[in-house]
Amino acid sequence: MKSFTEYLVESKRVYEFKIKIAKDCPKDCTTLIKSALAEFHVESCSAGKTTPIQETQIEFPNHPNVAVTIFDVATNYPATSLQIANMIAEKLRFSKSDVRVRNMKEEEELSINNQNATKSGKSVLTTDYENSDNQELVGEKKKENFLKELTKTKKELEQVKGVNDTLLAKKVPVEKQPKQSKTKSTGNKSPIGGK
Repeated sequence: MKSFTEYLVESKRVYEFKIKIAKDCPKDCTTLIKSALAEFHVESCSAGKTTPIQETQIEFPNHPNVAVTIFDVATNYPATSLQIANMIAEKLRFSKSDVRVRNMKEEEELSINNQNATKSGKSVLTTDYENSDNQELVGEKKKENFLKELTKTKKELEQVKGVNDTLLAKKVPVEKQPKQSKTKSTGNKSPIGGK
């Protein structure tokens, strides 16, 4: 059997973030980031990689003609992207609009959202949809197929045998309605006494 410390070591998680800064970073920027995030126990911080200067950056649309420096940071304690961005902006004395932080799930979501962002050159407004009646999804054919599938999967109840079989009845008892006694009719009298 494993000890508690072994379970604890196996359950260790690392929280990864991608930090993007749209300003010229100081030379000791990596150490400043580590000291800013010390409370989250920084496991690793990569050296900054600087992108070429572009007219507009996707992450920083309000910063024209700027290069972006990207750091990969891993922490042992969880944090939100907003917490990390605020701490780094405060430590480096940058504006909060100069720093963007995303965790790896947010990066994946961004890549999925921009997956079809490339321009194909075709006009979408002037092209027609493909002809399809979609009867296999919602029409009469779908209803017929659905009903056929329902008739195929008929389930019968099964008798379950167990310990209490000797105590239980062999058949389900049927309650009989008591016979109504024939008495002379009271006419149109109500049970309370009025007519």
